[in-house]
Amino acid sequence: MNPQSPGFSYLLAHPEGVRVVVEQPQWLALLPAVLLILFLARGETGVRRQALGWRGAALLLLALALAGLGLQSSLPSNRLSVMALVDRSDSIDEVGRKWEERYIGQVAGALAPEDELGVVTFARDAVIVRAPGSKGEIKLDSPPGGTNATDIGRALETALALFPSDSERRLLLLSDGNETRGDSSSRLPRARAAGVAIFPAVPPHAGGIDVAVEKLALPPMVAEGMVFPVRVVARNYTTPRSATLQLSVDGETIGKETIRLQSGLNAIEIPYRMSGPGSHNVRAEVTTPDDVMPGNNYREATLMVGGKTRVLLVGTRRQSTLATVLERKDIAVTAIAPADLPGQIEELLNYHSVVFEDVSAGSFAARKLDVLERYVRDFGGGLVVAAGERTFGDRGFKKTALERLLPVTLEPRRPPRPEREPLALFLVIDRSNSMGYHIHNRLERSESESKLEYAKRAALAVIGQLKDSDMAGLIVFDSLMFEVAPLRSLKENRALLERDIPRLAPGGGTDFYDALDSARKQLVAARVGLAHTILLTDGDTNRGAADHYPLIDNIAKAGISVTTVRIGDDTVNLQLLHDISSRTGGQFYHVENAETLPQLLLKDTSQALAQTPRHDLTFLPRIASANQMLRGIAPASLPELQGYAFAKPKPGADVLLQVVDRDKKDPLLAAWQYGLGRVVSFTASLGDDAETWVGWDGFGKLWSQLVHWVVREQALWDYGLEVQRVDGQVKLIVHAFSDLADSTLMARLLENPTKPVDVALVPEGPRTYVGKLPNVAGGRYPLVLTTRSGNHDVNQHTEFIAVPAQDAQPQEEFQSVDPNLPLLQALAAATGGAVDAPIRSLVERKPGTRHVVTPLDWLLIPAAMLCLLVDIGLRRLRGRAGKTPALSPAASA
Repeated sequence: MNPQSPGFSYLLAHPEGVRVVVEQPQWLALLPAVLLILFLARGETGVRRQALGWRGAALLLLALALAGLGLQSSLPSNRLSVMALVDRSDSIDEVGRKWEERYIGQVAGALAPEDELGVVTFARDAVIVRAPGSKGEIKLDSPPGGTNATDIGRALETALALFPSDSERRLLLLSDGNETRGDSSSRLPRARAAGVAIFPAVPPHAGGIDVAVEKLALPPMVAEGMVFPVRVVARNYTTPRSATLQLSVDGETIGKETIRLQSGLNAIEIPYRMSGPGSHNVRAEVTTPDDVMPGNNYREATLMVGGKTRVLLVGTRRQSTLATVLERKDIAVTAIAPADLPGQIEELLNYHSVVFEDVSAGSFAARKLDVLERYVRDFGGGLVVAAGERTFGDRGFKKTALERLLPVTLEPRRPPRPEREPLALFLVIDRSNSMGYHIHNRLERSESESKLEYAKRAALAVIGQLKDSDMAGLIVFDSLMFEVAPLRSLKENRALLERDIPRLAPGGGTDFYDALDSARKQLVAARVGLAHTILLTDGDTNRGAADHYPLIDNIAKAGISVTTVRIGDDTVNLQLLHDISSRTGGQFYHVENAETLPQLLLKDTSQALAQTPRHDLTFLPRIASANQMLRGIAPASLPELQGYAFAKPKPGADVLLQVVDRDKKDPLLAAWQYGLGRVVSFTASLGDDAETWVGWDGFGKLWSQLVHWVVREQALWDYGLEVQRVDGQVKLIVHAFSDLADSTLMARLLENPTKPVDVALVPEGPRTYVGKLPNVAGGRYPLVLTTRSGNHDVNQHTEFIAVPAQDAQPQEEFQSVDPNLPLLQALAAATGGAVDAPIRSLVERKPGTRHVVTPLDWLLIPAAMLCLLVDIGLRRLRGRAGKTPALSPAASA
């Protein structure tokens, strides 16, 4: 065949331009001989007739071949170059990829012999599979780099550079158009200038079950220990079904649960608490069986965890119960007297929120309250006011900034409050040598983290919980008893206890008999309605257990309850201590972690206070409306109040807890937005009206959630850190939450502490800095951030950053399962192409043709020879049959 002749695939694609021609018609004179042979065959029968038929066919085919029978096709007079861009990103499934391969084959068959076909595969990167003019089989096996992203613009740039200058040009774009990188429209001016028409064609999709995670929403920054919502938005493209939601942090699974997905969009919210300051990589994945497109089942996001939430607690109590509870919830509390409230906004901005506890107007200058108002309104700071009549009934706050800040009014009256009888409490604390060891390491001595240190903190918290009218005493013991403070009213004793408790030091053996007996004698002599003792020890006693039971009986007869607390993970003295508490009506606690002691002793004291005789008048709070602050709080679990301050909610305030009395509903817990900040009011004094709340199991949860709800998200010292691995490079992005003015921000990566790597940070937008990290492996690394002004370091602190693994890329594909037809239509319309056009339209040319004959002799001559061989074979078969001898009469007989 003539190499310039078109192939049969081209002739089939263009039948309207094909006709039959004979180039040497004189050879058609052989046709009468063919007719003669066929005429003679009419008189024959059997094999001879068939042989003559095949001989005539051979002669006919030979005559046509000699006559130059061929197919004349009309070919374009100019050459066509087609560049095929084949999308091989993850959003093209297996069905679409097979279709692309078939489609490329059909286009190749529809081209004329002189036409050229080039092929470029692409995803994030573009790869030249075959340049125009090249020959050979087209294979799309080698995937381009970065299949989790689609950059049509880069593919267009590559293809436009390959077109020859002396041909018509078509660009075939096989893609769903879901461009996740680059801007393909920016290449249109160059395509129009080069005369390239773009013909997009959309690959088919397999269909079936598909679930996609469309969004993972996280706060820009959370404080360590803060409960925050993780919001996952998933789309179910099929009927309702069950799925599995899995959350991972820094590559470790933190939770997995079964969820029910309705058709369409589904929003799932999960409360979570993070520890470990620095950046973390969070991944949410939703999976279902038989998902046809698993690549769109997850989303990843960076979460920045700052240090602990910093709270400035302003109150008159030296030992605040609220401070103890908040510290137990990983909130850093700085307690100050009202007179020490900062008067400069810069000082307040060092805290996420301010808490007022039972303060009075005479303690503040109006100017300082104005600064506090700016802190909330203009800088997004949080304010909590937890107080009773002393604050909400103080006329001195009228027409001040505090009155404007509060979501409730200030009312100069309160409901009648029942008075309880005083509680007499004795603390009996072990100060033996073993109490001086670290709470987590028995072999390590410690001053700040010893068991005795936490026992002292617990004792101070209990003293702070009681009123001046209550009685308290303290006895410590090793092998001997030491009376620190006799049983006296706290009006007399409080200063002595707060001074001497911190001075306690460990040493000696263990014998609590005399200490317990001394406490008994003093409580009996006090003649109070409720007497209670808390015995705290970590070891054995020098006396036998049997020696203690007569003393236990005497304590029980005196009506004194004893709570025993055993510190440590061994079982020495457990039975004795249990018997002491059970026989006297107290509680027994076996505590392995001494860090829980302050909260435990507060709870026990609160339960004792609830038993003190009082009038019957109490107030029961009720939940008025749902809010994040009340998450996990059961309405029936709310304790009673002994009193509260009257107030009225202001317009726009949300009342969360209220006291209902007949037809009145008084706000107890109210909140609102004030400018950029949030303000919460709790109209009961924690040291008076709600003193038994400390023993409630939900107390710590309520107040930690309340503080976390009200806090400003970032403080001046906070930075948001994000690490991205893109195109083989590791990029560090630092978001500052304050103006650095003339200061310089620098970073140092401590991948290897002996060889730190300095990272240059370049400003990129307001409060945003970008630097290039070394290509380290995935993991968490310490990063030192330094703010320098001139030649002096102003601030320096260490954060941890989460670097994605080597094979981890930002999940960019699958933004939509549906093709981006508007983009594809815009590319086609701007260049004179069409979307999903027939292949014939793709290869059509400008007017002007040339005729090319495709001879058929290569087909006719072999066919004639085949017919002749059949003729010879039949004649030989007939000849052999004619020579077979006849049977003789004898044989036949």
